[in-house]
Amino acid sequence: MNIKAQDLMNLMEEWAPQKLAESWDHPGLQVGNPEQPVKKVLISLDLTEENVDRAVKDGVSMIISHHPFLFKSLHSIDLSGYKGRVIGKLIKHDILSFAAHTNLDTARDGVNDALAEALGLSNPEGLVKEKTEPLLKVAAYVEFVKAKEFKGLLEKKYKGMAGHFYLLGDADDSSRAGKMEFNVKSSSFRDILDDMKEICGPVHCDIYELKNGASVEYMGRVGELPEALPGKEALRYIKAKLGIPDLRYAGNTDITVRKVAVLGGAGSEFAALAKAKGADLYLTGDLKYHEAQNASAMGLLIADGGHFYTERVIVPKLAARIRKAAAEKRWNLEVLEDSGAVDIFGHM
Repeated sequence: MNIKAQDLMNLMEEWAPQKLAESWDHPGLQVGNPEQPVKKVLISLDLTEENVDRAVKDGVSMIISHHPFLFKSLHSIDLSGYKGRVIGKLIKHDILSFAAHTNLDTARDGVNDALAEALGLSNPEGLVKEKTEPLLKVAAYVEFVKAKEFKGLLEKKYKGMAGHFYLLGDADDSSRAGKMEFNVKSSSFRDILDDMKEICGPVHCDIYELKNGASVEYMGRVGELPEALPGKEALRYIKAKLGIPDLRYAGNTDITVRKVAVLGGAGSEFAALAKAKGADLYLTGDLKYHEAQNASAMGLLIADGGHFYTERVIVPKLAARIRKAAAEKRWNLEVLEDSGAVDIFGHM
């Protein structure tokens, strides 16, 4: 099935909704026409002139990057300057640019889950609480056959937005009604209710707000290494796993590191939180001198993996996820990766 850019934008909104983005951020459509047909999409960390040129060469009509190309407002578009030149190429060759930034940092299976997975961290928990959304419990009496059909829809269409589905009663008689219960995020309730009525017909629902439950989204992760390591060995492990040529660190390397906190990109302001969460080592990027001093003083071993190396892990993960979704939806779509990107900082 042929698709348009809007179909991929909708898919990204399901996975990393823009409501998860920080208030200062500008994810979403950057340049282009959402009605643009898409047969090839390129996944990248940044939108650069180099990968736009590659997109032109390879017939790519959409680029999904992690970092927004248009982060600050433009008051003019000078086609002789870098940004203007890139925008001109995108428009001339009908290539749409889309970004998922801090919303993809916070989203489940986003940047920080990819980073934790790359380091083999077990039992990962959230680091920085970002969004809290009330959960509702819905209870209704529905025919078993229709309830099962509706359950299938929830699992496919509303993954991550509804769960804990229960069907109570005599399942041997599919024509009889049973009690159906499930939890749903409040923001998805209206859409799910409309779908339930379409499948199950007019039903009476009892709806309760779960006072002791809410959906909480976090930025960053805290987990355990496969085995406890001396400080220097833990740093070498991180360096090797992420392919970092030069890993800066501060703090006491004589400690034993078992628990590691990670936050891709720039997250030095959360060092105290990482320590409070029980981390022995905190990995992030863009670490400044006095921030490293403060972290060291509180007894935390802190590592600056760099913005690039702590976030590039999302490119293959996102590409694989889009390929899987495209196959399930029978989309006529080829997914390419900008695997040749390099850090803007060189190393001598």
